[in-house]
Amino acid sequence: MIHLDRRHLMTGASGLVAAAFLPAPAKANDTLLSPVAMRSDIAILCDAYANLHPGLYRYLTPANFQRQRQCLDRFAATPHTLGDFYLALSAFTASVRCGHSFPNPANQTSAVASALFGKPDRLPFAFRWLDRRMIVTADLGSGHHLPIGSEVVAIDGISARDMLAKMLPYARTDGSNDARKVADLGIPGDADEPTFDVLRALLFPSSGPSARVVVRISGRGETIVCPLMTAAARNGALRHSSKDSPYGWTFEMRGQVGILTMPTWAVFHEKWDWQGFIDTSLDTAVDRQLSGIVIDVRDNGGGLDCGAAIIARLIKAPLSADSYSRHVRYRKIPDRLAPYLKTWDRSFKDWGASAIGPDSAGFYTLTRPGDASDTDTIQPRGRRFAGRVAVLVGSKNASATFGFAGLMQRQRLGTLVGEQTGGNRRGINGGAFFFVGLPESGVEVDLPLIAYWPGTQQPDAGIMPDITVSARTADIQAERDIALMRAVTVVS
Repeated sequence: MIHLDRRHLMTGASGLVAAAFLPAPAKANDTLLSPVAMRSDIAILCDAYANLHPGLYRYLTPANFQRQRQCLDRFAATPHTLGDFYLALSAFTASVRCGHSFPNPANQTSAVASALFGKPDRLPFAFRWLDRRMIVTADLGSGHHLPIGSEVVAIDGISARDMLAKMLPYARTDGSNDARKVADLGIPGDADEPTFDVLRALLFPSSGPSARVVVRISGRGETIVCPLMTAAARNGALRHSSKDSPYGWTFEMRGQVGILTMPTWAVFHEKWDWQGFIDTSLDTAVDRQLSGIVIDVRDNGGGLDCGAAIIARLIKAPLSADSYSRHVRYRKIPDRLAPYLKTWDRSFKDWGASAIGPDSAGFYTLTRPGDASDTDTIQPRGRRFAGRVAVLVGSKNASATFGFAGLMQRQRLGTLVGEQTGGNRRGINGGAFFFVGLPESGVEVDLPLIAYWPGTQQPDAGIMPDITVSARTADIQAERDIALMRAVTVVS
């Protein structure tokens, strides 16, 4: 159940509201798309989703989906900028409530990406949302030495709370797990183009090279002028402290406890041996006879199934990796859609005999994995670490990290510590993808192909940790990681 994007591999709301489609002021990309062009793209997208998306009606009824389509068509009745059309598509796909269904910024053509979010308009600080408040977690070049834990109250005259509220209808999540939406709207995000940056560029475009920021430091308000950054410059600042890997992975020891920190599993780019990093870390834990290890994936939104490589070092016997069954909406794609569907594996276009059905609801049971990382069984590998294990989890966990957290908890391989995960226990969609190319606008939209269904009825929620530890502003200000402290205690 992973989330892959075309660039790497091929070199909220229950309904839309009218306000979600209101154009933002003063767009830089001021070339207008015609109603004919937009409606042509909408027809292709809706055709693909209605016939191929396996989770389309998990939270929407067919009638509700048609209402969303009608709302999108009404939006397209008058000319709009590319940015406004991208926002309309984002709100439309958000209504499906599938965390893998959206116009993925990482999958846009260079022309579309440059037009929509290629400006030097990135804020020079990292932050997270706590109780709908924007709390600074790192100063990345503001010129004002913003303290960790200070609160950003407003940016260019717009309150942070209003900014978050305006962004939420465009953000993705699985089901009603809205905590994942909020978590994804922080900086750093879990992607090359964080959701906050994309939406800020379109909803609240900057008019100059700097931003006026109202901050509250130690209870005192102050207005500062911050220079805006390019994406490359800020990414460099974010990664400056990453010592041990190009992805910020680290393994450190505190006494008899090892701490494996993995902020992402989207390890597609560099020729870096991530499997070797995991094995070296676990070998060290075995050699030094550590009492336990803490696996920190709180900021990790998924990617490759790196968790299987960890679990392989914890188990004695082969382990069934997934309690979810796989289902697809089609055996072979309709010919009319073929020109618009890109992917990295031709077999996704025709599942053949591996798709059994259809059943009375029109679903086929898939008897093979989707992507190669869609693991059925995990085999023991290398020397087993037999000490205690804790996994730090949070609302950003979705896709592969959601699956990892669930498997660790179900099989009692470790103790989950932190906050409710993202994802959804009702099942998620992923494992294989089409990238729907909309020819008139040039926008691409991700379409997951495999639905994962639980064996028994589950709540519309993420996975609750065994030990709940919630983040607090006071702890951020004191640079005190109480969740990590608790996890270290658990495995000591």
